[in-house]
Amino acid sequence: MSDPKEQRLPWIRLAAFGSISLPLATIGLPLSIYLAPFYAGELGIPLGLLGLAMILARLTDVITDPLIGAASDRIRTPWGRRRVWIPFGSALLMFGCVQLFMPDMFSILGEPSVWTFAAWLSIVYLGFTFVQLPHSAWGGELSNDYFERTRIFSVRQFFTMCGLILATALPALVLSRPGAGAGDVLQALSVLLLVLLPICVVLVTVFTPEPKAPASEAFVGLFRGARIVLRNGPFRIITLALFLGYVAETFRITITLFFARDVIGVPNIGLVYAAYFAVGLAAVPFWTWLAGRIGKHRALACAFVIVVMTNISLFFLEHGQIALFTAIFMFKGMCFGALELVPASLVADAVDVDTARSRSRRQGLFFAFVTMTNKIGQAFGQGMSLIFLSLVGYNAAGETDPENLLWMRALYALLPVVILAPAIWLMWRYRFTAARHTRLREAMARRDAREAIA
Repeated sequence: MSDPKEQRLPWIRLAAFGSISLPLATIGLPLSIYLAPFYAGELGIPLGLLGLAMILARLTDVITDPLIGAASDRIRTPWGRRRVWIPFGSALLMFGCVQLFMPDMFSILGEPSVWTFAAWLSIVYLGFTFVQLPHSAWGGELSNDYFERTRIFSVRQFFTMCGLILATALPALVLSRPGAGAGDVLQALSVLLLVLLPICVVLVTVFTPEPKAPASEAFVGLFRGARIVLRNGPFRIITLALFLGYVAETFRITITLFFARDVIGVPNIGLVYAAYFAVGLAAVPFWTWLAGRIGKHRALACAFVIVVMTNISLFFLEHGQIALFTAIFMFKGMCFGALELVPASLVADAVDVDTARSRSRRQGLFFAFVTMTNKIGQAFGQGMSLIFLSLVGYNAAGETDPENLLWMRALYALLPVVILAPAIWLMWRYRFTAARHTRLREAMARRDAREAIA
């Protein structure tokens, strides 16, 4: 095995690789926070229909994610097999966001409706897939070292957190203007995306090295790909834990604005989120350190525990306790970096199990399946939260009924805890540790050396 220090990438290349996560983060959060208040509260589309549309739009990823992931493993071009997807996906993403976020100004499908909402949301999700899947697989291939992978994805997470701070600071500024609403926030974020994304596409595609691809792989279809990934025990456990985590967190995030506004009385959730992500950014080095000390899997389990504790605390808050709400929210924010940083590194390690068996480098396929599963979790989290609120008769424009506010408390604070508890158990008992990963890489290196001599 090579010395891990020899595998360390220069910071400038890591920064180029991670930079594209900044503009992606500026619109990833609004998809969960501001879309429902805009389309339901300002355009009058029923919450239940929006929830159903979110689920259906996400389910298209069941087909597109594995196909794009497998194709990015197989394709060979003079410019590499990962980077070529990113410019096209970025253009598609920008076009879809303009249509989705500013329907009154640029819609080419007519008046905003649940159908146009579903159509443009599907386009946005497809653009994300074209960018995120090859980018994640690319990151997993930049190094084979267990700890260096944590460093690579921590840099990407740093840019994600910076983007999320922008995505909350800008809405806070917009919402400080009298009469401003969710629609104004979405317009401002669209402009920000159109400025930042092209710059970062150039940085990541020009300045990030792409490892030499192995001989072209046979195309892996949906069902064969599913069989391949399900044979991988560590990957199955990670995927199930992440699915539960995404369902729980997206369920909560989708209705955060309603909870903060109607239950607590927060006048500007953008300011709270800006503090939330600032704490998350500051905590990224801590999670990188903790993952090295106790293992990535247990670091992720610790982050889940903090999420559960803070959720339960939020249930007991009363209207007007804005400072306490903000303090608890900020404490929870320290986990956000772990929830994004650690899983990507764990997935990259689990793919090595497949590489040892098949001698193929199918990072794209595995990241496609975990991303697809996470997106399904997000879809159910987004959709079911809005459907549940619709079933109890929640008023998206502003709720005052005590019974409905109690339902909001339970749905926001307690239901995610029930969903997240099994994920904590799964990750704490996870067995593919740094020591086992090192032994696997050493065995692969010995095998390759014997074959080279023969």
